[in-house]
Amino acid sequence: MSSKSLLLAAAALAIIPTAASARDGLPYIGIEAGAFKPDKLKLDYRLQALSVPNGIVIDHKTGWDADLVAGYDLGVFRAEAELGMKRALTTGVGIAPAIQFNNTGPLTVRGRTLAKTAMANLLLDFGRDEGLQVYAGGGIGVARVSLNNSITGPNVAVGRGIVGSDSSVAWQLIAGMRVPLSYNIDLGLKYRYFRSQLDLRDATNAAAVETIEGQFRSNSVLASLIFNLGKQPTPPAPIVVEPAPPPPPPPPPATQTCPDGSVILATDACPVPPPPPPPPPVAPVRG
Repeated sequence: MSSKSLLLAAAALAIIPTAASARDGLPYIGIEAGAFKPDKLKLDYRLQALSVPNGIVIDHKTGWDADLVAGYDLGVFRAEAELGMKRALTTGVGIAPAIQFNNTGPLTVRGRTLAKTAMANLLLDFGRDEGLQVYAGGGIGVARVSLNNSITGPNVAVGRGIVGSDSSVAWQLIAGMRVPLSYNIDLGLKYRYFRSQLDLRDATNAAAVETIEGQFRSNSVLASLIFNLGKQPTPPAPIVVEPAPPPPPPPPPATQTCPDGSVILATDACPVPPPPPPPPPVAPVRG
């Protein structure tokens, strides 16, 4: 994997329009692993009065990068600690003629470069916890970079190589995205640009004291598995509204009993009784 490909992957992460964080207010831990590609390692060489800028150049294969992270989600930001290790095999070496390796032909290198890191990161989060999550940020810490390379070639003395290690301040830039598999587990993809200083002495096993200095730079693309530490909140119980009791039935209307025995509303008038029947006619008296 080339550095250009890794940078393109980082750019793709950066242009995603949505973003999110881990679970707000919860701690988390995670494991990350993936591909690691050091940039061409250009080292300045000094031996007494001799100074050769970029006198030693080392190329690497794509190696591996793995780390453990633990952090806390502060809402908009996440603060995390990271312990990592990076390793790549060397594939080629170039040494300036002024550096006395006594070679009369091409050189062959066998070895590896190893970096152990302890970093503190601050990450900016965007978006919702329930969807696609994107973040970016950086970190600063300490790195110990070790070179262990043996060099062979025509007339090169047995045991010559580039061997040494150095601890120095390191920094990194980070971009990534994650998607939740569940409330407690996130699966993600992360890009990291890493840089530290390299200052070695007697690295080529020469007879006199020498110094080799340079910048160690690398690009990594990692898959991440993050575990959010906390229980999923229980949704609140639904609020049950008891129905209002029905209104009491209205009181029965007031009534009255009329002289004819009928019962009517108190507001009504009793019916007028019919007139009495006329008396029967009286028969005339005959004399």
